[in-house]
Amino acid sequence: MVTLRRTRRLAAVAMPLAAAGLLTACVPGTSGKEMAQTAAAGPVVTDPAKMGQVRIALLDYFTGGTDLAWINDVISAFEKKYPNITVERSSMPWDDVMKALPLRLRSANPPDIVPANNGWQSLGTLVQGGLVRNLDGYANAYGWSTRFPASILRQHQFSADGRQMGTGSVFGAPVARASAIQVYYNRTLLSRIGTAVPKTFADFEAALAKAKSAGITPISMGNLEQVGITGPLFATMDALGRQSRISDFVYSQNAVKVADTGFPQAGAAMKQWADKGYFTKDFAAVPGQDAAQAFVDGKALFRFDYSGSLPLKKGQSTNFGSFLMPRADGGHAVATASSATNFSISAKSAHPDAAAAFMNFAAGQEAAQIAADHTTMPLLATVEPAGDDPLFTDDVDASAQLSANDASVPYLDWATPTLLTTIQTQMQDMLAGKVQPDAVVQSAQADYDKFQKTLGK
Repeated sequence: MVTLRRTRRLAAVAMPLAAAGLLTACVPGTSGKEMAQTAAAGPVVTDPAKMGQVRIALLDYFTGGTDLAWINDVISAFEKKYPNITVERSSMPWDDVMKALPLRLRSANPPDIVPANNGWQSLGTLVQGGLVRNLDGYANAYGWSTRFPASILRQHQFSADGRQMGTGSVFGAPVARASAIQVYYNRTLLSRIGTAVPKTFADFEAALAKAKSAGITPISMGNLEQVGITGPLFATMDALGRQSRISDFVYSQNAVKVADTGFPQAGAAMKQWADKGYFTKDFAAVPGQDAAQAFVDGKALFRFDYSGSLPLKKGQSTNFGSFLMPRADGGHAVATASSATNFSISAKSAHPDAAAAFMNFAAGQEAAQIAADHTTMPLLATVEPAGDDPLFTDDVDASAQLSANDASVPYLDWATPTLLTTIQTQMQDMLAGKVQPDAVVQSAQADYDKFQKTLGK
């Protein structure tokens, strides 16, 4: 949107974009600001019947599973409704898309619709390079500002000059599928320790202690790739920090520092959990997928992971449930979340009206129901869960909470192209006792400050 793939892909994006020179590169003869302003000007067409016979090219990274099934069904439904518009889809693995995207957008014949990832790692630099289209006209025409939760729409906004994220013009749109960091639990093990699904942060920590006392691994985590730390860190930060402070830090507003976001408290909590033996034994040497499989095999009580990412076989989901990490202050849960993918329109697209029409459809009610029919977490619309899968019912409930409470927060590492790597490396060292928690906070702030200077702030 987004599985552990979302964490891995953020780390892989910064280098290709920097190598392509997108912080300063623009479409020849046009500055990024000029391109954004030009694209925003003029009327837009939203009636597909007035667009004539059109073919639009869509690039995505859906190569299998429910991802592929969903996008194919969405395209089929769209083409059935609007037979004059044909969507020619191509797909590449995530890492390949991120490496190829800058050059594809600068080529003579780029795709009309591309999956630009949120944050400075991708969308921000594409905006600065003038490579994606300003979508304000379409956002207004389709009513995206009222249809989409503000916390989701904000993830696609940048100032016209590309120097400010989270405000200004719209350069991308979500799809009607969610990717949120959740807490998964084993129903049998939760019952064994005599505990209900945690409703408060204190309940959650009490369950960890009970599991440990019962000889059950409290939290499944594998961090060989330095990826597994991110899920529990961000979810715990959401529980101990404030939604507005996290968002303001990521979007560089109101002079918020990383120390104000709940990041230090989350790091300290994870250090305590590690010291108490709450994580998978020798987690630093355990591959992430091995830890996920161990959880599915019943060897841990909880696992922090992304929506729909557990390696479950048919029929296994009935023994698992999920919830959003409860807040320590008793307020409604917030979660690090976004859509499962994000689409932008090439600045060179010859058919932006048709491209926007497809993007609007992919973010609509029918696309959300198609997601639910494939038992993948929907977003942006109320749906009926398919079948009687209790785990998927939990996912749908979590999605409804995020929409109703406008409770999504951006991924903390979107704040800079290199922050993910800094956090992962420093957190690994902290949990191993090599650095103090304060050093992790200082390193994250230094990374942030360094990037702010490149933006002239």
